[in-house]
Amino acid sequence: MGMLIDDVELYPVEIENVEEFKIATGTSYTTENLVVKVKSGGKVGWGSGAANGVTEETNESMLKCLKKFKDRLVGKEVEIEEVWSEFREEYPDDPSALAGLDIALHDLKGKLEGKRIFEMYGGREEGVLTDKTIGIMDKEDTVEHAEDIIDEGFKAIKIKVGLEMEKDIERIRAVRETVGPRVLIWVDANQGYTVEEAKHFCDEIDGLNIEFIEQPVAEEDLEGMKEVAEYTDQTIAADEAMKDHISAEKISSKGMADMVNIKLMKCGGLTGGRKIVEVLDDHGVEAMVGCMLEIEQSLSAAVHLFNSSDKIKYADLDGHFLLPEDVCKGFYFEEGKLWTSARSGLGVEPIVNNLDKYVVR
Repeated sequence: MGMLIDDVELYPVEIENVEEFKIATGTSYTTENLVVKVKSGGKVGWGSGAANGVTEETNESMLKCLKKFKDRLVGKEVEIEEVWSEFREEYPDDPSALAGLDIALHDLKGKLEGKRIFEMYGGREEGVLTDKTIGIMDKEDTVEHAEDIIDEGFKAIKIKVGLEMEKDIERIRAVRETVGPRVLIWVDANQGYTVEEAKHFCDEIDGLNIEFIEQPVAEEDLEGMKEVAEYTDQTIAADEAMKDHISAEKISSKGMADMVNIKLMKCGGLTGGRKIVEVLDDHGVEAMVGCMLEIEQSLSAAVHLFNSSDKIKYADLDGHFLLPEDVCKGFYFEEGKLWTSARSGLGVEPIVNNLDKYVVR
């Protein structure tokens, strides 16, 4: 059954991060998200898309295409899958904008049906263990951040690497010595190494009990990533190379990585994420669900996706921890895990004062 859409409203927000976030491909200072509001029969669905350098979308670009597409929705009865396909065909280079709309429509549908998102797909209710990420910085600051992260209750740490390999290795060793054997450590190179460097890196961190290494080589070098994955016993995860269900099919069917990272902003929201999960089911490949610099609105959608599939093994959903305050609230962090609320839909609602405070007019 379709949903009759009464209106669509868009709110671009920009929030200065509590600290700079440096990775191999650049440094971020702010979080910019486009909040999407859809109305139907007295119910309101909320979603958000994230401006980011991976898809090269901005708040302005997302606003532009969603304003145009709005006429396809208002006053019409819609099905989420049909909306997703139409938008993707017309705006193939705007997956984050699509994610914002798709998440809002899912939130609306859940509220109309009185169900949480994971319940709509026969999922389970459980806390989702997430890491907290340390950007690229010197060894001393890395260790200090790791200590703070453990004090905050996290059970997993992700370390960004990819600029200076020998220093990267020293940082990882120092963190493992500091946090002990029980804390999970994940590593993300963001395409920073050549194939030979990646092999050497894998050799050097062998024995440090690293869960996985994300995207060690350039995203277009799929054969190089496969070579690294076949060379090492370390788990190699595809991130930048993993955009949607089409790339998931190529990577998983040809053994180009041991695991893939699903990011809703790259694949077009929950609909795109579920299409990837279907591909993984076919090939028996596991996944993690990750994020950009995002607010809780879209991060909660990723939590629901995790809880709707047993193929998703890890969750890297820490973007909102960089914010001094969020523009919405709904899930909570406890004992190293994110937990959804008991409300229907996503279970996340805007904080009106904060939304007004950070909206870019």
